[in-house]
Amino acid sequence: MTRRVADLLAEGLVALGVQRVWGEAIPGLPTDDGMAHLRPRLIAVEDPELSVLIADADGRLGLGDPSPRLGAALVPGGILHLSTKPAGLAAPLSVRTAEELVDALAAAGQSLVPDTMAIHLDLDLEDPIADDLVARIDRPDGIVTTLNPSFADADVVVVVGPGVVRGGFTEGLRELARRTGWPVVNTWGAKGVFSWFDPHHGGTAGLQERDFELAGLAGADLVVVSGLDPDESLIDALGSHVVLEVEPWQLAALTYQWEPYRGDPPERLPLYAELSKVITPLYERDGLPLSPARAALHLSGARPEGGLVVADAGVAGFWLARTFPTTEVGSVVVPATAISGFAAAAALIAGITERPCIAVLDELDPVSEAILELAESYGVATAAQVWSEAGELADVDAHARLSESQFAGRSGIVDVPVAVGDEDALLDVAGPVVAWTTPTA
Repeated sequence: MTRRVADLLAEGLVALGVQRVWGEAIPGLPTDDGMAHLRPRLIAVEDPELSVLIADADGRLGLGDPSPRLGAALVPGGILHLSTKPAGLAAPLSVRTAEELVDALAAAGQSLVPDTMAIHLDLDLEDPIADDLVARIDRPDGIVTTLNPSFADADVVVVVGPGVVRGGFTEGLRELARRTGWPVVNTWGAKGVFSWFDPHHGGTAGLQERDFELAGLAGADLVVVSGLDPDESLIDALGSHVVLEVEPWQLAALTYQWEPYRGDPPERLPLYAELSKVITPLYERDGLPLSPARAALHLSGARPEGGLVVADAGVAGFWLARTFPTTEVGSVVVPATAISGFAAAAALIAGITERPCIAVLDELDPVSEAILELAESYGVATAAQVWSEAGELADVDAHARLSESQFAGRSGIVDVPVAVGDEDALLDVAGPVVAWTTPTA
């Protein structure tokens, strides 16, 4: 049987972990048939902007998968959008030969942080190709960085982002912390690399102005950074400290020559300790409307293993990124950029993959509503909570019960009474919100 460019494209998409192509049909890819388990398959979406948004969410959720995947959408003009980054933009790269297509797809698998690539398919997908022309993926590599054991007595803080999560480098990070005793601070895109109660967990940074100051970077002898998403935190934002940037795949090797650390667990960084002083009372506060931290705690407690909480950048997203107690990496996802509809799109993806999920919204905006209606048309159940002071519950514990039922499969959108403006104590500790467009005054 003669192989075609379309076959090569399908093979390349499979190698990239693409499970679905949203939008227009690509010759050679199977169309969706009741969400049958074909890979990759087309799921038709008439609105190209929605198809791109859903593909972005598809790829972003894939950052937590054991085998990372990209989201894909085909939009008018033969533009193939490949992404793990909500609201990601890229100038299209035109490919005119099968060989150029192989090279372009290979490059799409290189980035470990959320990213976007666009390929203009300026070639006939029905053209025949040689049997020995096959898809490949160019994975990142380079010289392994190591630290001299003399750094064992230094004051070191590790700061990591979502690039550490992609591809399964979390265990290498944990091995580094165990071997050194160093505290690890994560940006919100890497929540869950350590459980919230793990002594190595130094807190979540990048959300508020003083986060990195409270993380102790100013007094550190060395700051080790890895896998940062520039939309969450630029390395330059860490200040004029001694910074060593390490590729995520190098983390386990950074101190492999060292003797294992046998001292006491690291002291809690002020980022964790000072915020805990104001967040803990919010977890414990009874009464309606719920404190946002209490609502986040309920979601965390109700979440089954493998379950997911997603939110748009905004007020609810800030509270979840700040206060959601994590016990599993990738269990809560808030994007690094502000775009309407991400949470709804992520809930759609979770529904397709049969992953328990609750989307948390500030409001049911038109984009989110359109995506949830699209999910319903596919026969995919989705669950969402709209946090505002206008919601109604019988009592505080009713939210915990509601969350349990939504994770168990109850679909629909529920208004939840949450005191979303209850951020003053957090602002007093860590300063103004600097993530996205500031959701608080």
